[in-house]
Amino acid sequence: MSVLIKAARSEFEAWPKYADRIVLPSKGITRLPENIGKLTNLTHLDLSENKLTTLPNSIGKLKKLETLILDDNELTSLPESIEELENLTLLSVRYNQLTELPKNIGKLKKLRELRLDDNVIKKIPESFKNLPDNLHITYNDDRSYSKRQFMKLFIKQRISNNTELFNNAISKTNRISNIPVNKRVYIHKNSNVKNNGTLRRVYHKNGINGYMRGRTQGRLHGNVFTKQNVEPVNKEIIVNRSVYLKNIKNRLRNTSLNNFNNTANRIKSNLPSNVSRTDVNSVISSLKPAIISKILNKLKNSPPNNRLRIMNDMKKKGLMNQSDVEAMKKKLMKLNFIRNSKKSPPKTIRAGLNSNIVRKSPYI
Repeated sequence: MSVLIKAARSEFEAWPKYADRIVLPSKGITRLPENIGKLTNLTHLDLSENKLTTLPNSIGKLKKLETLILDDNELTSLPESIEELENLTLLSVRYNQLTELPKNIGKLKKLRELRLDDNVIKKIPESFKNLPDNLHITYNDDRSYSKRQFMKLFIKQRISNNTELFNNAISKTNRISNIPVNKRVYIHKNSNVKNNGTLRRVYHKNGINGYMRGRTQGRLHGNVFTKQNVEPVNKEIIVNRSVYLKNIKNRLRNTSLNNFNNTANRIKSNLPSNVSRTDVNSVISSLKPAIISKILNKLKNSPPNNRLRIMNDMKKKGLMNQSDVEAMKKKLMKLNFIRNSKKSPPKTIRAGLNSNIVRKSPYI
């Protein structure tokens, strides 16, 4: 016998165990009792537009439940026991405050419809991939997604060395730093995002906005799209770490001594989530021999009376230390860049060699 319950006592003191459908919208309900799990014949439960903040774990005992509607409540999480609703085909939790889904939601093998609109889901569990492939999902202002499309929303986006980059003129650029973090967007189409989350193309937001001005639909690099398809790149960008650090090393190696610190600081202020400032410092340390070589070449091509000033300047910038200065003086002597190198330096100069300050010398 099908029984529809449209009203109940405020504290649910008595539940009809024979009921298979309960509809209690807009009743001001703030909690459900643990004994709800005794309603083992229940197939349909609608508790929308109430004030529920949590659900009891006993809800997992409703083995026959097929439809669970919890729209417009104040839920911040769902109990893990949801995974035990083996006959559930519809789960609707629109207009709540959910940020994640139960860890083992993938056990709901009969789920066909999942409504998540107006929640802020930050991540989905690993088991989500085990849900039926024909699952229909609504999320983000009633937008419809297949399971695969929805999962793509939560794959950490990867910018690889093969990702094409386009600046605000939609012209190719080789440096991700030419697109500010808050201006990086991509066209959310299957043809532009690989299954592992790697983005094929990243654009400058201003370039896309300019291109779409006056248009309702655009076409770029084989992608037909609308403004709704343009989405910001996740700030937690994952890159191929080894390739990224190699590119940083090449960039710093080709940077002039005068611009080295500024370039390094810009790199450190704009790192992907899986590359740290410590990683960049390690790259800089590995470049020390190349930096010293650059300084030596600069000294070779500079007037003798400027060499101590240059070394002092490099020391202030942190590109060399006092021991490097002493070693550099010896190299210059060997290369005959010090006048009268066979003579012993004056006492004032000897004192300078043992100090932390490079003093002006007639020999350099």
